[in-house]
Amino acid sequence: MSTYKKAARLAKIISYVKHKSGISKDQLLDAVAEFTGGEVSSRTLERDLKTIREEFSIDIIYESVTNGYHVEQRDQEAVYEFLKLIEFANVGHLLQEGTTDFSKLADIVHLDDSSIFQGIEQVKTIVAAIQQQHQLSFVHINYWNQTQKEYTMTPLQIREYLNRWYVVGVPEGATEIRTFGIDRIQQLQISGHTQVKRTDYEDQLGQFAKIVGLNFNEGAARPQKIRLQVFHKHLKYLQSLPLHRSQDIQYEKKAEYGTVTYVLIPNYEFKIQLLKMHSFVIVEEPQELREEIQHMLQEALANYK
Repeated sequence: MSTYKKAARLAKIISYVKHKSGISKDQLLDAVAEFTGGEVSSRTLERDLKTIREEFSIDIIYESVTNGYHVEQRDQEAVYEFLKLIEFANVGHLLQEGTTDFSKLADIVHLDDSSIFQGIEQVKTIVAAIQQQHQLSFVHINYWNQTQKEYTMTPLQIREYLNRWYVVGVPEGATEIRTFGIDRIQQLQISGHTQVKRTDYEDQLGQFAKIVGLNFNEGAARPQKIRLQVFHKHLKYLQSLPLHRSQDIQYEKKAEYGTVTYVLIPNYEFKIQLLKMHSFVIVEEPQELREEIQHMLQEALANYK
């Protein structure tokens, strides 16, 4: 079996358990068999669960009390990252299979914005630098300030947000991590071996799990509980594409609004997502965020007077 097919099967197992917590062994076996198009043995499932635990640090637990499986709460971050990677791999596999007649595939698959590929050819170099524990040197273009600046940095990871790719690392002489858009990087080169240890920056990297997007160097230092009232017809959009992994939706049938809660740092990107929902959302708490969104809406309205 190809590596891709095995990864896709493992991703399907994780997805089933994540979205159907408490799924029984028989139900899980049937679901995986339907996905693969062939019978799956209990032994194969146990091997897959072991692989998921040992290679991807995601622990799927069987509870005899409920006679079902669930994903350990501490592993939710790993689940999100793994499924996201498989999503990209799935698109790549589709494109690879279609190369024999790409003209026909191009009529079927349309990407919203071709600029998502800007700088993508540099990912290989960045990954190599991370794996070899080397620094990168490059010129970064600042669109807002219309400036260019040379950097030497230790790359720690690559992140994706809204179809854009970013490298996260520690600039030479700095103690705080920074994020650089790969599409704004030029003259990229691998330079000398780095003395920076990733383990010293795990806490900073962990901040990404507490925000929407990439900017955690603003506003509240700790996550807050955010409570929204969202128009019932808009809830399905949030269910299919959550704003954040902490999202929790409570809705009573035939009610006009549902309650949506988050536990996160309300940074700029999160506020923009709230503004996108305009009249479909009401911020209930915290009061400070409610007043800030109200002020932003009033400022926007003033531009039309």
